[in-house]
Amino acid sequence: HNDAFPGNHPLYAGPLGYNGSKAAMELISQADVILALGTRLNPFSTLPAYGINYFPSQAKLIQVDINEARIGLTKPVTVGIQGDAAMVAQGILEKLAPAAGDADRSNREALIKTTKAAWELELGSMDHEQDDVGTTWNERSRKRHPERMSPRIAWRSIKKVLPADAIISSDIGNNCAIGNAYPSFPSGRQYLAPGLFGPCGYGFPSILGAKVGKPHVPVVGFAGDGAFGISMNELTACGRNDWPAVTMVVFRNYQWGAEKRNTTLWYSDNFVGTELNVGVEYAELAKACGLKGVKVSTPAELEQALVGAIEGQMQRNETTLVEVVLNQEL
Repeated sequence: HNDAFPGNHPLYAGPLGYNGSKAAMELISQADVILALGTRLNPFSTLPAYGINYFPSQAKLIQVDINEARIGLTKPVTVGIQGDAAMVAQGILEKLAPAAGDADRSNREALIKTTKAAWELELGSMDHEQDDVGTTWNERSRKRHPERMSPRIAWRSIKKVLPADAIISSDIGNNCAIGNAYPSFPSGRQYLAPGLFGPCGYGFPSILGAKVGKPHVPVVGFAGDGAFGISMNELTACGRNDWPAVTMVVFRNYQWGAEKRNTTLWYSDNFVGTELNVGVEYAELAKACGLKGVKVSTPAELEQALVGAIEGQMQRNETTLVEVVLNQEL
C-alpha cells in the first residue's frame, strides 16, 4: 500500500505486487528474514509481477496482524504474532541490542538507493504496455489511435503536478491499477484503494467521504469510465449547498479494460459486453449537474487541467471532473 510507509524516507522502496515497484520486488527477493507488520500479504501483493517471481520462498517470515485469521493465510510463517502492529514493533525494538542491524548497514542502504534509482529511470521510460505472448491488442491500439495518450503517460503527468499532501482514491480497473507504480505519500491515510474487496465504483464516493473528513486537504479521485458509471449519479448531489468540493479524474478509454484484457489473453478477442458508448461526454455531464467539466487529450492539457481543478477546489469550492482521453492499451 503506497502510503503504509513515508514515501520520502530513504528506506521506502514502494509497493509490492501487481503494477507495483520493481525496486521493492528486487530488494525483497534477497531477504533471508521478512518482518511483515500489519499486512495480510494478499495475493495481489505477493504474486509474480514484471516477469519476476520475487517473493523469497526460503526466507523466514514473521507476520504480525491484529486479525489472527490473516496470519499464514497466503504464505507459510515461521513466527506468527497476533497484535497491534505498532505495539508489536515497539516490543521487538525493546528486545534488540542498540547495535542491532549495524553490520553491513551502509552497503544495504547503498543497495536500496541504487535499486530505487534504477527503477525510477526504467519507470520513467515506460510509455506503453507490452503485449503478452500470443496477443497483439496493445500494438493495435497504438496504431488505431496514435494521437491518444497511453495510461502510463497520463500517470506521469498526474504524478508531476499532484500536491504532496493530497489524498487520492483509486477505483478498480486497468488504468487505475497501472497507476499503482507512480504516487508515493509522506504520511499515512492518503491513498484510498478498493483492495481485494474489488468494489466497482469506489473511487468517486470514497473521495467525497475523504473531503468531508479532511475539508482543508486537496483530494483527487481516479476511476475508469466503466467504474465511474457505477457511481456517477453522485454528480447530482455533490455540488449542492455546503458540500465540500472535490476533483475527480475519469480515464476515458471507451471500454471495460480489466475484463477486456482477460478476453485478449484467453478468448482470442471475442469481446462480450466490454465496449462503452463513444457518445457519452463525462465532462459535459458534470457541467449539466452544475459542476466544472474539462476534457483533455494531451499531457500538457492534463497537467494544466489538474492544477486548475485543485486550485478551484481549494480556493473557490469548485468540484471539477477531468475527463482524460486515452488509448485502449491494457
